[in-house]
Amino acid sequence: MKKNNLFQKVVKSKLKLGKPKVGFGLARPDKEILNSLRKSKKYADIILVGSKSIEKVVGFKKIITKNPEKLLPELLVKGEFNGIVRGTIDDFKTFEAYQKLVGKNKTKKMIELALLEDAFGRQFFLSEGSNPLGWKLEEKIKNCEGIIKFIKKIGIKPKIGVITGVRHNTYKKRKSIKTGVIGILNKTYEDAEDIVKYFRKKKVAIKNYTIELDTAIKDNCNVIIPPNGMVGNQIFRALCLVGGGKTLIVSRANLPHPYEDNSRSEKDFESHVKWLKAWINGMK
Repeated sequence: MKKNNLFQKVVKSKLKLGKPKVGFGLARPDKEILNSLRKSKKYADIILVGSKSIEKVVGFKKIITKNPEKLLPELLVKGEFNGIVRGTIDDFKTFEAYQKLVGKNKTKKMIELALLEDAFGRQFFLSEGSNPLGWKLEEKIKNCEGIIKFIKKIGIKPKIGVITGVRHNTYKKRKSIKTGVIGILNKTYEDAEDIVKYFRKKKVAIKNYTIELDTAIKDNCNVIIPPNGMVGNQIFRALCLVGGGKTLIVSRANLPHPYEDNSRSEKDFESHVKWLKAWINGMK
């Protein structure tokens, strides 16, 4: 089975450039996380931003504050950091603080850029991985377009697998049902078919794999579009937090500043810091 090292293609040639200053949000001391950040020091100058609970952490520069969710993005916007990793502080509070600082108009074009690796070493981008996102057809198309644009820039030819809640034959039998659970499942199928039509017109390789995520990955799809962000979030957790896979990138892209996100359940942040360094250096 073909293994595509997409991560290496993303960071290639950028790591030899300068060592950026990276802010990391740490809610409380965690031995595994701190060990991964110590390994990551070869890529970046890491500054921890957190509450008094991290005061006794040794080996890192620290900024202590009552409100790390507010201060981390503030220091990014002020230019104190070249980029940030959200880390273990609150996701929504941190991004809301960032939005207030830069203005919502500058965050409208944001896309989520998540690169995952399964237990077999197969890597793919997941277009929606946050619960509230990707519930509308237009949103799914927009986010996928952003990912396609990004990966084409780094020389990766997109191959898209769209996932739904119902198989082809089942949809044909029940497509007249528009309400209840069956109606919701039918809508995921209809969205998938519209997405396929949209990208085929743009000459992009794409297929509706219905419920078969496994087949899409075996077919070497390098972009997966789940039915919505809630399903995407559970795909991520099943593959990376339970199934022996890895999270390599979870970026909030198309923002004025390099902003790397993650799951609060993660313990290994080395690839996040490595990617953020490549991202920052690529902007020079």
